Amino acid sequence: MAITLKKSGDSHKIDLSKAGQSKQLTVHVNLNWNQQSNQNVGFFGKLLGADSPPDLDLGCMYETVDGAKGVIQALGGNFGAKNSSPYIFLDKDDRTGAASDGENMFIYRPDTIKRVMFFALIYRGASDFRSVGGRMFFKISNGEEIYLELNNPGVNKPFCAAAIVSNFGSQVTILKEEKYFSGHQEADKNYHFGFNWVAGSK
Repeated sequence: MAITLKKSGDSHKIDLSKAGQSKQLTVHVNLNWNQQSNQNVGFFGKLLGADSPPDLDLGCMYETVDGAKGVIQALGGNFGAKNSSPYIFLDKDDRTGAASDGENMFIYRPDTIKRVMFFALIYRGASDFRSVGGRMFFKISNGEEIYLELNNPGVNKPFCAAAIVSNFGSQVTILKEEKYFSGHQEADKNYHFGFNWVAGSK
């Protein structure tokens, strides 16, 4: 049975030392959402594509233990890497929500990361998270499962910092963050990654 993180600030700790193989432990992150389009949009919303099925993107901002930082997301085409640093990989870009398994990201070497902020971005189809039913699911290779819903959305905030995974040596913590922002740059300012942002499309 999955552990549910119900409110912002709830967390779950994973003891890497118990696994006995911390370098092989894998964290699987899944983002899924409702497939139907948003029917409660006005004329200008439809002009912007808000009556089409919502397109959500799973991404992350990360920092490794050796100080490297980066962003993995479909926007810009950076899907990460399985077998080299940062050992974080995004499997695909599901533009309609039609894929039953949504979008998935994997941390293959949690021992090498310092922190990873997983986010959900509404690329098109809705102005915020009130209608999309966003949810995130973590499956750890030791059998542990953690579930959280994006159920306290901000109005006209299409970017959700959903969860933070932090490495504390022999322990990894998964925290339900669920904070909403207008976009990447505002979120980055809050979490102090220090990236330089430019407009992009896919």
